[in-house]
Amino acid sequence: MLLCLGIDCLDSLSQFKIGMQESARKVTKNIGFLTVRHHEMHGFFGGYLIVNELARPLEFHCTLPILPTRAQQILYGNTLNDFVCGEQIARALVTKAKTIPDALLADSLAVLTLRHMHSVPIGFIDTLQAGDSGMNRPASGRTEYRRFKALGHPMAVLPEYESDCGFFSNLFAQGKPPLDLLEPFGRIEEALQEAHPATKAA
Repeated sequence: MLLCLGIDCLDSLSQFKIGMQESARKVTKNIGFLTVRHHEMHGFFGGYLIVNELARPLEFHCTLPILPTRAQQILYGNTLNDFVCGEQIARALVTKAKTIPDALLADSLAVLTLRHMHSVPIGFIDTLQAGDSGMNRPASGRTEYRRFKALGHPMAVLPEYESDCGFFSNLFAQGKPPLDLLEPFGRIEEALQEAHPATKAA
């Protein structure tokens, strides 16, 4: 029998709400950054950071470890990572958040399946960096993506939502983001390691 990963995610979310309301009023865009990492021993961890155009944090959420059963690994096959990362962990994180961002960015292709259940456009942004040996970016079982360049970076969206390409290209005035779109992912990964110290030892 399959366990419901969605219930596990929702029940295991930890939250850190940051009071930046005054700063938030002074800017026009809020961006959500989604990261899911996989640890061989401990399973999947998700982190979600929402920042304003000054790159200041508005909200942060993370999950406790999600470890799929052997039955799930067999039955989901090469779609397991997309299901766990996008439809379960990422969905639980954005549902828990009180702030609705203007756009979502992920550094793992496996997170993009969230788009099937969420109205805010979500794009993969290539950080061109490998994860560390303990916390790795989960690979996606899909092979087809709509790849393009926007915001100064290689990006990708699900081909079913190709119109999101134009959305990201026009997200900021003159197409130039006022913040470093890669730096928040490093913050999330550090926060996940602080929240789960056991992952540092492997």
